Amino acid sequence: MPFVEYACEGRLLFRTETSEDVQFVPRIHEVVVIDDAPYQVVDVEYWARRLGSSDRRLVSPTVYVIPVGAAEWEQRLERRTPRAREGKPPTRY
Repeated sequence: MPFVEYACEGRLLFRTETSEDVQFVPRIHEVVVIDDAPYQVVDVEYWARRLGSSDRRLVSPTVYVIPVGAAEWEQRLERRTPRAREGKPPTRY
């Protein structure tokens, strides 16, 4: 069964098993939350190994992440919340 590895600052955080048909790999600059801590994806590497015959390969991605600071995370969350409207715009005739 294929797997996706998540690594941070030179060490492996964890590995998730996926099905061969469906693999979820986050995109670069996307923020993922791991153990209630935000991390930003900085790189994705794909490694291919031969699987049986020479025309079939098993691709396993490695996702590299860096921690997001608490102040930056709060700022991102603040930008995601919709602002309250101050009322209707003035009526012009």
